[in-house]
Amino acid sequence: MINDNNNQDWPKRPECFPELMTPVEAAMYLRLDQTGHTPKSAIRTLTYWRDRGELKATKYARRVWYLKDELEHFLKIKTED
Repeated sequence: MINDNNNQDWPKRPECFPELMTPVEAAMYLRLDQTGHTPKSAIRTLTYWRDRGELKATKYARRVWYLKDELEHFLKIKTED
């Protein structure tokens, strides 16, 4: 369910996601922008998954980035049989 009040905080959805994504792009790739999250709450969710060891991130230049392959691996793990 899309919450229009929260969607105004999100940037325009990319037509094609890059291989290396910012936390906001990663959240959008996982469609957290379409589940009622704000960008801030989505980043907290990504951090929660990282802290639990469910999602891997790349850290460099004092920033956190997400590889598209890692996000796809995360989705495969979360996919029900």
